[in-house]
Amino acid sequence: MAKRVVSEKKFPQPLLNIIWWCTTVVVFSLASTVKAQQFVGDNQWVAPYGVSTLAATVGEEYAQLYVIGSLVPEWEFNVQLTNYYDDPRDDDDSYVATNLFVKRRLLQSDDELTGYSIVAGTGSFPEHQEDGEVAKAFKSYWVTGTATYAFLDDNLLLDVLPGVSVNLDSGDDSETAWGFTWSSRAALYGVVPQSALVAEVFGTAGEAYAEPSYRLGVRWESPKFVAAFTYSDAFDGSGGAGFEVGIIYFTEPRFCWGGCR
Repeated sequence: MAKRVVSEKKFPQPLLNIIWWCTTVVVFSLASTVKAQQFVGDNQWVAPYGVSTLAATVGEEYAQLYVIGSLVPEWEFNVQLTNYYDDPRDDDDSYVATNLFVKRRLLQSDDELTGYSIVAGTGSFPEHQEDGEVAKAFKSYWVTGTATYAFLDDNLLLDVLPGVSVNLDSGDDSETAWGFTWSSRAALYGVVPQSALVAEVFGTAGEAYAEPSYRLGVRWESPKFVAAFTYSDAFDGSGGAGFEVGIIYFTEPRFCWGGCR
């Protein structure tokens, strides 16, 4: 089983990549506000009906853009684009992978801190792929449950995300590969003002294997804007996403059937 290896080619064409993502963020921000970032962990929370979110991440291995819309109460519809700097199929040209998914909130506490949701889609998150593997939209599918718990007077939030994935076009022989995805994220508040110290672990077991890895960082939060700076690697040091900077921005409710109130 090949291990994840961090490419020696760090930040290829960095200025062009950053300009591309920043321009995209600015364009969307003129009409809306952003959500998302580089954590593979998630919680039960779903944005209020009519709110759209834009999230962008720039890192050492890839850059990402999320567009998220709460077009139906209790639901989020997500489009994720990942621009890999090196195509793992030939370790040369960059390529863009698409991940399409929906999120449904199942149960939430009155303070909106804890609860459960389910997420399902086609494509893949980079954290749940082995280096050299390509998971194409409509050729790979996944489903994940999310559970969020609060401790220490709500200063510590813990997310647990078990899931399953299948890649119908895995490897050179286009074989079917199943995987059991797992991740857990902890966010500690009260140490850094208006921020959380965040740590997460993640990986994939089974035929669609991905090395157990970790991500550490700090996340600054406000009602409309979230920013995070993180570092990620495999536990055995074989490589990961490295350093990443991510932002999230939320719109006002504007996209409701029949108008927002």
